[in-house]
Amino acid sequence: MKRKVCWLILAAINLILVSAILAQAADLRKIEVKSGLLSTRVILTADNPVQVKSLSYVSEAPPVLSMELLKARPVELPATIEPGSRLIKNVRMEPLGENLRIQMQLTDKVPFRLLVEDGKTILEFNEFLRASSYQIDPAMTALIRPENQVSFGDLNVKSEADKVSFFIGLTGEAPWQTFALENPSRLVVDLLNTNFLRPSQSYQVGRANVEKVRVAQFKTGEPCPITRLVFDLKDIGWYSLDSTPRGLQISFYSPEAVMVAEKPAEPARKAEPVKTALANAMPAAEDQNTKTKKPAIKVEEKTEIPSTKTEPAQAETRTEPEPKAAKPQTQEKEQFKPRVIQAAEDKYSGELISLKFKDADLRDVVLFLADFAGLNVIFDPEVRGTVTCNLQEVPWDQALEIVLRQNRMGKVIEGNVLRIAPIATLSREDEDLRRLKESKELAGPIQVKTVTLSYSKARDVQNLLKSRLSKSGEIVIDERTNTLIISEVRDRMELLDKLIAVLDTPTPQVSIEARIVEATSTFVRNLGIQWGYKGVIDPFYGNQTAISFPNKILADGAMIPQGIVTKGIGGPLGGYAINLPAPAFNTAVGFSFANVLDTFRLDVALSALETSGNGRIISSPKVTTQNNQAAEIVQGRQIPVQTVANFTVTTRYVNAALELRATPQITAEGTIIMNIEIQNNAADFANLVNGIPPITTQSAKTTVMVPDGGTTVIGGIYRTEDSITRERVPYLHSIPVLGTLFRSFARTKQNRELLIFITPRIIK
Repeated sequence: MKRKVCWLILAAINLILVSAILAQAADLRKIEVKSGLLSTRVILTADNPVQVKSLSYVSEAPPVLSMELLKARPVELPATIEPGSRLIKNVRMEPLGENLRIQMQLTDKVPFRLLVEDGKTILEFNEFLRASSYQIDPAMTALIRPENQVSFGDLNVKSEADKVSFFIGLTGEAPWQTFALENPSRLVVDLLNTNFLRPSQSYQVGRANVEKVRVAQFKTGEPCPITRLVFDLKDIGWYSLDSTPRGLQISFYSPEAVMVAEKPAEPARKAEPVKTALANAMPAAEDQNTKTKKPAIKVEEKTEIPSTKTEPAQAETRTEPEPKAAKPQTQEKEQFKPRVIQAAEDKYSGELISLKFKDADLRDVVLFLADFAGLNVIFDPEVRGTVTCNLQEVPWDQALEIVLRQNRMGKVIEGNVLRIAPIATLSREDEDLRRLKESKELAGPIQVKTVTLSYSKARDVQNLLKSRLSKSGEIVIDERTNTLIISEVRDRMELLDKLIAVLDTPTPQVSIEARIVEATSTFVRNLGIQWGYKGVIDPFYGNQTAISFPNKILADGAMIPQGIVTKGIGGPLGGYAINLPAPAFNTAVGFSFANVLDTFRLDVALSALETSGNGRIISSPKVTTQNNQAAEIVQGRQIPVQTVANFTVTTRYVNAALELRATPQITAEGTIIMNIEIQNNAADFANLVNGIPPITTQSAKTTVMVPDGGTTVIGGIYRTEDSITRERVPYLHSIPVLGTLFRSFARTKQNRELLIFITPRIIK
C-alpha cells in the first residue's frame, strides 16, 4: 500500500511539473533558417519550451504554412524576415491574443515535420529531389569506392495493421538517396555502390498505399553501380528509411498514423522536452545527411496527442489534416471573443470523495485530503481548528476549500506542495510580494525608446499611456515627427509596446451615400357652363301681345358682364345669366341660337380642363470619412437676409441647399451605426416676402444601424391632396337632368412622396 501511495505521489509531482512548465509563457528571441542539400530547417530559439497549437498549410498558391505557438511572444524580432532561402521566401509573425502566429511563404509545397532538440523547436522541410535535378550527393563521394561495394541480398516484406515494412539484406553498409516521381506517384530509392546480381524483380503489395515494388540494377558504370527500388504508390503518405550495417528497412505508414520519433527520457530536473515529430499527410523523405535513425513508432491520429508519460517536459503535439481546398486563414477578431462581465464560480475538477468527521482536528483532515490527492503538506504554526462535516461524493479540492474557509484558513499550492496558513498571513505575504515586485521594478535599469506613430496622434496616445507608467516612467512627445520618447523600466516597456501596437492602427474609412427621391403626381379636371338668353315682345317687331297690358315684354338673361364678376368666355349678348365657367380651362365651345327677327336668343358656352403630370427629382450626395469622425457635404445657394436694428443693417445668410452630415461607427460585427442629419432646402422665388424668398424644407435627423454595403430607408413623407369644388345655382341645380345646366365642377388631386435612402460602405 505504501509503495502504491509513493508511486501516486511521484506521478502527481511529475504532472504538476509538466503543467507548470507548459503554463510558462515563452519569449521567442531568435529565428534561424538553415538550408541543406535536401532539407531546410527553421530553428526557433526561446527562453522556455514553445508549445505548438496548430501547424498546417493554409494556402495552396502561393504555399503558406501557418504555425500557432501557445503563450509565445517575439522579443526584439522584426515582423517580417526574408531569409534568402531557396525554399522559404519570407517569415511573418503576428500576435494572436496571448499566442503567436508564424506564417511562412514557400516556393513549393513540401512535407514537413516538427522536432524539439536541445531546447530548440525545429521545423524541418524535406525538399524532394526531382528526376530532372537528380545528382549524387557530393558528401557520399568518399563512400563510393570499389572496395566498399556491397551486394543486394533478400527483400522481405512484413505487413502490420497500420504499416508495411521492407527489409533489404546487404553485405555491408550502402549509401542511399531518394527522389519522387509524379503521375503516377512513385518513390525511388537508389542504393549507391550496390550490385543486384539477379534479374529485375517485382512484388505486389497492396498495403499502406503501396501497390507494387520493383527492384533492378539501374547502373553498372560510373560513378558507381546503383541498385534502384521503385515503390508504386496509391497516394502520397509518410514513410521512414533506416540504414544499418546489415541492411536497410523502409516502412510505409497508413494515412491514419503519424510519425513520432523516440528519444530517451531525460531526468526530471533538467525539464528538457522529448524529441517529437509532427507531419501532415504528404510524402516525407528523410534527411539525406542523416544515415542512421531510430525506428519510428506509430500513434493514432488525433486533434491533440495527450502525454502518457510522466516526464515533466513532455512536448505537446497536435496534427491537423490538410483540407482538400485550403483557404487562407484570417486573423481572429478579438472583439468577437466573449468578455467577462462577472467572475464565474470556481470550478472543481478533483476526484470525488466522501468525508464524515466530528470534531476532527483541522490538520488531520487536511493531511488526509493531501494524501488522497498525492500532495505534500506544510502548515503555518497558527493553523488550528476543528472540522465537523458530512460530505458525500464531492471533489476533493472543493472539500478542502470548504474545510479551510470554515476555519478562516487559506491555501497555496506550489508545485506538489500544499501550504496551509491563515488568510491574513497569506494576504500579508501577497502584499509584501507586490511591494517587492514594485521595488525591483523601480530599481531596474531605465530604457529609452522612440516610437514613431503612423496613424495615431502622439499626444492622444500619450494621454492613454500615462496610467500605465511606473513611478519612474515618462513619455515625451515630438509633435513635429509624431514620435513618442518613452523612458521606462524593462518590465513595463513590453506592456507599453503592446498598447502602442493596438492603438497605432489605421482607422477604417466609411463611404456614405444618400439618395433623396422626390416623386409628385397631379391630376386636374374642371367642367363649367355659361348660358344666357334674351327675348323681346314688341310692336316694333310685330310680335306684341294681344292685350293692353302687358303689350311689350323684354326678358334679358345676359345681365352678368364677362370679366367683372367671374371668369369665362364672352358671348354675343355680352354676358350670361348662368355664369359658372371652369376655374381654369383650355377648351371652350360656345353656341348661340336666335330666331329670324332676333327677338329671342339663347347663348350657351361649355368650358373644360383635364391635366395630369408626374415628376421625379433624385439627389445623391456622397461623402467619405474615418470611423467616428463627422463628415459634412453641402451643395446649393445661400439667401441673404437683412435685418435692421438701431440703424444698423445686419446681413446673414441662410442655406437653401442639399446638406448631408454623418458620423459613422463601425461595430465589431461589421455593421455601421450612423448619426445622420440630412436637409434638402430650396428657395421658393414664386412667393417673395419683401423681396426675400421663403425656404421650402425637407430634412431628417436620425441614428440607424446598417450592414456594410446595405441600404436602408431612414425616412419618408407621403402627402396627398384631393379637393373638389362645385359651383351651382340654389335649388335649380337639384332638378333632375336639367340640374346640370345650373352647376360647375372642379377637382384637383396631388400626390407628393419623399424617400431618403442611406448606403454605407467600409472602404477595404
